[in-house]
Amino acid sequence: SGDHSVRVYDIRQLKCLSLIPAHSSLVSQVKFSPASGEYMVTGSFDKTIKIWSSRDFSLLKTLQGHEGKVMGIDIGRSEKTIVSCGYDRTWKLWGPDF
Repeated sequence: SGDHSVRVYDIRQLKCLSLIPAHSSLVSQVKFSPASGEYMVTGSFDKTIKIWSSRDFSLLKTLQGHEGKVMGIDIGRSEKTIVSCGYDRTWKLWGPDF
């Protein structure tokens, strides 16, 4: 989102469950862990990737390594890897310890 936050909605009730002040710049992408749904990953133009608990939306970890905006993120099927690509024309593979 342009206001640097992430909003989590219950689409069945059309209700915002949480407003997370996630980053210091535009949020470029949000992904939930595909199998378990235990965590959520956000990428931002502030050059960081953040991992959040899906239970209470608390911040678990911040990943830094890009020299430019984070443009895309994805989570591996095993949920043990995260891949990110940046405006700095690099991609990063984040391992089991993130």
